[in-house]
Amino acid sequence: MYDTIVVGVGIAGISTAYWLKEAGQRVLLIDKEGLLAGASGAAGAFLSPRLGKGGALQRITNEAYRFAIDFYAKSVPEALFQKGLVRIPKDEGDAKKFETYRKHCDIAYRWCDSKDFSFITPTAMQYGAFYFEHSAFVDPMTVAKALTASIETEWGIDAKPLYQEGYWYVGEYRAKHIVLATGADKPPVDMPYITIGGVWGERVDVKTSADIPVTLHQKLSVSANIDGIVRIGATHVRNDPRSELERVNQLIDDAIALVPALKDCQMVRIYAGHRSAVNDHFPIVGAVADTEQAKATLKVPSKSIKPESDAIPHLPNCYMIGAFGGRGFVFAPLMGKIMADKIINNQPVDASISLDRYLLRYLKRQ
Repeated sequence: MYDTIVVGVGIAGISTAYWLKEAGQRVLLIDKEGLLAGASGAAGAFLSPRLGKGGALQRITNEAYRFAIDFYAKSVPEALFQKGLVRIPKDEGDAKKFETYRKHCDIAYRWCDSKDFSFITPTAMQYGAFYFEHSAFVDPMTVAKALTASIETEWGIDAKPLYQEGYWYVGEYRAKHIVLATGADKPPVDMPYITIGGVWGERVDVKTSADIPVTLHQKLSVSANIDGIVRIGATHVRNDPRSELERVNQLIDDAIALVPALKDCQMVRIYAGHRSAVNDHFPIVGAVADTEQAKATLKVPSKSIKPESDAIPHLPNCYMIGAFGGRGFVFAPLMGKIMADKIINNQPVDASISLDRYLLRYLKRQ
């Protein structure tokens, strides 16, 4: 018997379980494979701000970014490598966009050029770059083990939740609440109103003597060198006919073009997984709707019904979190706390990340 069962042990599920546990709940984390078996285990786990022209997505991402750095520094300092980030335009067209982004950047930065970072190919730095001194990356498995240390876990469970007499049952386990943090996998509860997409990606760790004191991001990310290991990533695979090894070799070639000193690198390990995302690129956090009841009672909803409205019928104590795209370790600490606050205190979720937004769009199409 638990207060909450969390299905899926990527960083979204782990963060939710962590905050629920901190609030005093008895939590069970379950997964059909194991700790960080999906995209979270393959993540570069770079903590970088979002550039753009302002707007809700940039605001939410950068709020989560600031929260994440503070969270990891306090909760898992041994996993945090705060080496700074150089964000480099891809080409001249991208450089023009960067000029626009500068006035909308709400994260402290310094504009830099090739004189500041001589180890980067000068042509890559010809247009200048953002330098975010406080950006970082984390080690995914160190984070996962630390945050789940006091939480019960069970592996090898292909969850098929059943709601009966006020409780959610998953096999022999039951709880008042259930959280679906299943990433790019199909949710184990019927949710026809939303499609969770998956983008396959690979990251490679290499052994190298290259002196890389900061993390770089251009077409790909290259981490600072930590104890002779640099992480390079990640691919974004959509209808790519090449093999995984061919894609990874291209990653390494692109990294060498950015940092010539990487020419001595040796491949250590390839990581791969599906990143979950939705079509508006915002995270999803919130209660799962009762689709049939919503269709029967709301029909085509009026404009007055907004996400988190009491008029929207939901499945009892069933929630979902995810769709973090390539920013799982940025979004997870804050979104996990928002999810926990929703479960414990019924705290409304920001409309831009609420799962309800997809239900309302679905009803309008019916």
